[in-house]
Amino acid sequence: MELALANSRPYGADAVPIAGKLPTVDIRAALPHAAPTLGGLMRMLVSTYRLSRGPGRLMPVEFLQHRLWDRELMPGDRARFVGLAAQGLFHRTTCDYGWRAVADDKLIAQATLSAAGIAAVPAITGVAHPTRGLDGAAALRSIDDVVGFLRDPSQYPLVAKPIDGVFSVGVIHAVSVDLTSDTIRAVTGATVPIPTVAARILDYRGGYLIQRALLPPTELGRMSGGRVCTVRVLVLLTDAGPVIHRAALKIPIRANEADNYWREGNRLGAIDLVTGEVTRVMTGKATSLRRDPIHPDTGCAIEGVIVPDWNDLRSLVTRAAPLFPGIRTQSWDVAITDHGPILLELNWGGDLYLHQIAHGAGVLDDAYCSHLRACGFQGRLLG
Repeated sequence: MELALANSRPYGADAVPIAGKLPTVDIRAALPHAAPTLGGLMRMLVSTYRLSRGPGRLMPVEFLQHRLWDRELMPGDRARFVGLAAQGLFHRTTCDYGWRAVADDKLIAQATLSAAGIAAVPAITGVAHPTRGLDGAAALRSIDDVVGFLRDPSQYPLVAKPIDGVFSVGVIHAVSVDLTSDTIRAVTGATVPIPTVAARILDYRGGYLIQRALLPPTELGRMSGGRVCTVRVLVLLTDAGPVIHRAALKIPIRANEADNYWREGNRLGAIDLVTGEVTRVMTGKATSLRRDPIHPDTGCAIEGVIVPDWNDLRSLVTRAAPLFPGIRTQSWDVAITDHGPILLELNWGGDLYLHQIAHGAGVLDDAYCSHLRACGFQGRLLG
């Protein structure tokens, strides 16, 4: 069970991503694969240098991370792939930094949605914080409060997460409680003593919220082994209204607490925006990046799946996006559940890498370039 806090590094120095930090790639292992396809090491160095100086500012390690030497796997125009340096610059141009607190704070974001009449949000059953709370949610102020809450079988299944958490670090997804052993059982099958979980929750200064865990629709659950999958939706908030630019399905495997792609083994699927069909599925990074259309736990095909309630999901996101006008590049996580699409959270800007890996094409297409120019970006772009 993932009990790490959002400012810790539970999987070693390289596993958990840090916002703004270049990825860790085994360059020595990648070079023998990459260099020959580009005409040798010197030509590869020249090519990657040009990309690092181009509009996407893609660093050499990001070139390797995306496996851009493999034209069959990643066929898109390399100049349109965006690295972290350009991503930060683009987001600062299109998004008001003051609005980041609204997006990052899950209580504020959900309150904003609820006040606008959007009911498709998770049910928050508890808030663990010294002063904050929410109508209808248990106020968990002390260790006894949290322990008592976690010992209540009626609260399960549940998901607990840091109020200001990122990358799903610190998430707790528990399916049941065993009062005899005083433990909770995670979705991965791991068991942890309740006092240990409660102490870690209260130790986090930013506070935790606890939600009723969601369930997948029958067909999707058959593919995913009963796990909820979420769609990462990239939305450009334009003068003409919100435009969905890309979408990717995040698929967890049994061993992982959450569906974030950095967790080893999770899958990422490109979604056709018109039909909602998953057109290709990826896993891994750099030398291990590969297309894998079959779910490893269930043996069911992921490619070809139609995301349930796709049109409802599109409508939900485009209805919610204008409520956050200071964030003109938005990344929404939307759960696909047995009660339809549910808005989990909004990311300020968001990680463009996910869409590039899923689709095999850079996000810096004509539509995205037009969006940047409309938001006042003065730098060099393509087209």
